[in-house]
Amino acid sequence: QPESEQYSVTGAGLSVATSIYPLALIANDILAGHGNAVALIAAGDSPHHTTLSPSARLKAARADLLLWVGQDFEVTLGALFGEDPRTLTVSLLSDIRLYELDRGGLVETHDDQAHAPSHALGRSIDLHLWLSTTNAEIIARAISRAASNLDPSNAPHYRASLARFTAQQEQNREAFEAEFAALKRTKSDSQDSGLQDTPPYAVYHDAYRYFESEFGLSHRVALLVDPERAPSIRELSEVRASLASAQPQCLLTEPDSDAGLIATAMKGLAQKTTLRRVEVDIFGRNIDEGQDGYTRLMRAVVADFVECLE
Repeated sequence: QPESEQYSVTGAGLSVATSIYPLALIANDILAGHGNAVALIAAGDSPHHTTLSPSARLKAARADLLLWVGQDFEVTLGALFGEDPRTLTVSLLSDIRLYELDRGGLVETHDDQAHAPSHALGRSIDLHLWLSTTNAEIIARAISRAASNLDPSNAPHYRASLARFTAQQEQNREAFEAEFAALKRTKSDSQDSGLQDTPPYAVYHDAYRYFESEFGLSHRVALLVDPERAPSIRELSEVRASLASAQPQCLLTEPDSDAGLIATAMKGLAQKTTLRRVEVDIFGRNIDEGQDGYTRLMRAVVADFVECLE
């Protein structure tokens, strides 16, 4: 990794309030001591259904900058973030990469409506967009611009932080790609065959498209596509059939995964497949505050995937 540089807070610095913790990690990497970013939603809470505490609302009221994914993700925070001129909505950034859940493809950037709210377009967008290091760079660049506008005297500092963050993500991509390539080679050697895809795996929630696309991975089965809607009996039947056919070696879960739904989906399959479970910390609940927080988050996600696929 690029050589670490230690920073100290200069005065009070900028105050940034983010909806979720991963955005706070990116923001603090750019502030790098000239202020502080805090997440209003605890990393263990659902961003879809959260109710902010009075103290969290006070932090938002006092912030110089507000940062969230968008109204289709932090559904209950629309009134607080949506119309506030201090708000930076990362899903609406012109160069952010967005994936559709229904068709699975990348939303075309030349589409004039590509970054309109998904409910207005009649399509479902995967908004776990921070799981792409490329998107993280785009978010960091927007934060650096906003911070420079709010605090012009420290603009060179924010630009330097952005340059360091960008270089770090380039190195991260190379390191993560190498790690997954080594895993594929190990598997192909053990099976006495040519280089092939990683072993089949399933996911509780279809939330990893950005990460999978960036590092050449693909899950075989998702128990849930939309976590806001319980699957129908027909959909559960299709999931069970897919699990029986794919026989994945691992199921990636999240801290708030519904154990009952997993048990229902797996009922009767125990004799056909032994499914290990690995919990993925995509919201950073186990990541401490501090320098290089976003990199530490992504390293943890990579480690979880590797544990699943070994």
